[in-house]
Amino acid sequence: MVALIAGPQKDPRCAQGMGLPYLAAVLEEAGFEVRIFDRYPPSPDTDDPAVLDERLADAIAREQPAIVGMTVHTPDYVARVRLARLLRERLPHTLLIAGGHHPLSEPEHFIRNTDFDVCVVGEGEETLLEVARQVARGRGGDAKDWLWDIRGLAYDREGRMVFNHPRSPVAELGSLPFPAHHLLGLESYVPHPNTGVVSQGILTYRGCPMGCAFCCNPQGPHVRRRSPSKVVDEMAHVVHGFGVRGFNVYDNLFALHREHALAVCDEIRRRGLEVVWDAWTAGGLVDDEVARRMRAAGCIHVGFGAESGDDKVLARTQRGFTVARHQTGLDALKAAGLRVHAFFLIGLPGESAETVRQTVEFAKRCGADEVCLGIHRPFPGTGVWRDPAAYGVRLVKGPGFEAYMETEHLSRAAILELAEQAGEELKQSGFTAGFLRCDRYAWE
Repeated sequence: MVALIAGPQKDPRCAQGMGLPYLAAVLEEAGFEVRIFDRYPPSPDTDDPAVLDERLADAIAREQPAIVGMTVHTPDYVARVRLARLLRERLPHTLLIAGGHHPLSEPEHFIRNTDFDVCVVGEGEETLLEVARQVARGRGGDAKDWLWDIRGLAYDREGRMVFNHPRSPVAELGSLPFPAHHLLGLESYVPHPNTGVVSQGILTYRGCPMGCAFCCNPQGPHVRRRSPSKVVDEMAHVVHGFGVRGFNVYDNLFALHREHALAVCDEIRRRGLEVVWDAWTAGGLVDDEVARRMRAAGCIHVGFGAESGDDKVLARTQRGFTVARHQTGLDALKAAGLRVHAFFLIGLPGESAETVRQTVEFAKRCGADEVCLGIHRPFPGTGVWRDPAAYGVRLVKGPGFEAYMETEHLSRAAILELAEQAGEELKQSGFTAGFLRCDRYAWE
């Protein structure tokens, strides 16, 4: 059996990413038994993460999986490392595999400083399937000599770090089965706040050509689009098979390819599929026609990555959009009757007190229904992490990959103060402005 872990969290839940459901579907199609562990066992007596991890590790150990695969993102690095240690104590001979953007960005440190045996570097469907087939044939052991010809892996072999040949991303997304929705426990989901109904994730493409300095893009720059008919086939499968009619479109930027986005919307309407959905976009990618057809196809909510109200900051971070282009997209979305939630980051490269003022003013006039602020936190794998000097910033890193950034104009204390002031000003202007992230660390 293969156990896959993401999150995890306590009920109630309203969302799950697309990584594990795709991995599980590929494994099941090949005949493997799979379970997804994305929630803790019922624990009404505690919210202590360490205790919850102990109980989850016990539950997984009872299943005696041959492989445990775990998604690890940087904000959860310390917690996921703890869970891996608990699993290693209970399952000394089980292969522990890590995927996600953190092991992709820091594979050597990750392998040498955790209980994981192997990192998947890149998209994992084909790689994990090859590993599972080898384990099923009885391969294994500490020598790891059997891993050498599986592309897309990083691991330690007899004290030497090994990086196998990289694996190309899945070129034909239509070759993948539908995600394993039946393993997600959709019956326990609560309505998603963006759609108002129980919802399920879906992708219309993978990849992103944008080179934003603050983003780690594990899917690579090459965009691979799914057939619109295949996208809507999956929607119909979820609606008719699970009674779920809400969808969270997890594309990095919906309408990145205008004609493809229009074709998806038109296919939903052609089939008369009664669904509601939300999506993410930015800039002027969504024009008036695209917005109208999105709304007609059931879209009701759009997250908008505005990031900053200052063109110089947007250019410094290689965002690829201007404030004017953002406003064009926001106007189109609002004119079509879509609810828009705009997201801004404070503390990006080039940030100053004046650029924060520009961001606040843009947030107030842009027409979004909701505004969310965040203090930029640098992550491994991003441009600012790899070469902070190139962006004119200084990084201060903590023991568990926590980090904060200072610009040439603003100290850490100044960024925190300006963010708090910006939040209060937006609230006084009538927005229910909250913080997407405002990380503060004990070691500061």
